[in-house]
Amino acid sequence: MAALILTLILSFVIAGLLWFTLGSRIALAEDSSENDLANLVLYALGALPVSFVIVFFGIGG
Repeated sequence: MAALILTLILSFVIAGLLWFTLGSRIALAEDSSENDLANLVLYALGALPVSFVIVFFGIGG
């Protein structure tokens, strides 16, 4: 359970950093605030496998 929570937190941290550096590159919605949120969620889904590997290698030693 803790690994799942750590994975989700790390995924959103990585997504926030990606969104901060890359910005809203993908036009998913016409409203800019909805587009920013959609890009953040899309970046989080993309960062989920990476954060999963980081957490499990970090816990496993």
